[in-house]
Amino acid sequence: MDSYRYAPPPPPLPPPPVSRPWWRHPGVVVGALVVLPPVEIGLAWVSPWSRRRKVIATVLAVVWTLLLVLRGGSSEEKPTMSDDAPAPRSTPAVTPSASPSPTGPPPLVGKRLTEAKRVASAAGFDVVSHDASDQDAEQWDASSWKVCFQTSAGQRNGGRPSLDLGVVRAEVPCPAADGEKIPWPRMPAVTGMTFARAGEALKPVGFRKVEPESAYSDVELPGVADPWKVCFQDPEPGQEIENPQYRTVYLKLAPPDAPCPDQPYARLRPEPTPTPAS
Repeated sequence: MDSYRYAPPPPPLPPPPVSRPWWRHPGVVVGALVVLPPVEIGLAWVSPWSRRRKVIATVLAVVWTLLLVLRGGSSEEKPTMSDDAPAPRSTPAVTPSASPSPTGPPPLVGKRLTEAKRVASAAGFDVVSHDASDQDAEQWDASSWKVCFQTSAGQRNGGRPSLDLGVVRAEVPCPAADGEKIPWPRMPAVTGMTFARAGEALKPVGFRKVEPESAYSDVELPGVADPWKVCFQDPEPGQEIENPQYRTVYLKLAPPDAPCPDQPYARLRPEPTPTPAS
């Protein structure tokens, strides 16, 4: 944990450059050193002065030029901060921000458990799950379970609020209430229907496969048995189908122009009676 509550201030900004008078600019000083002495000395020597005055004027011109060079090159004015100068910038104190409080639990019913956990975490909630059926199974593979019920689980150990999710296998229907038995579908009655219509009636149950068979032992099924009629079915009508995704339905069919036999695998054409030997 950081022992400093506030971040240290940044170093102050460098002061703005202070402009010096024009006559102290190095260029002016150098120009004076190069131009002024010859000009002054030349004017002095072409004047009608006496030789003594000309020498004095020459010495004064050289001395004055040297004074300008020494004063402008060596003196450094210390910059001062004027009243109009901007004050050094300071950064506001940085304080750790608390995690946002959740505004309300997101709706998770119908989602896979993996997605439900991700959505809940993004909204500021933790998740616990349990089997919503009467089986009390463990959810080892969260992607294979779906959410049927959600309730608040309070706040655990002073942390984030939690949601308790009642889940079932993704291919299983949700129970009517949390903890009740799975409402497995029941086998519909398809006897008397054509094979094509029976297949449509069985689709909502979710069987793995619907297998046609001939109801007569001496009659073979055609390549397409859609117009044939159902005489017998397995499972029986009204039977509870647990995990239909793993079950196969067997339908015994008769030709459209033939009646159904009294029992499966009967003969449509009775065997000829043997003629007694004379």
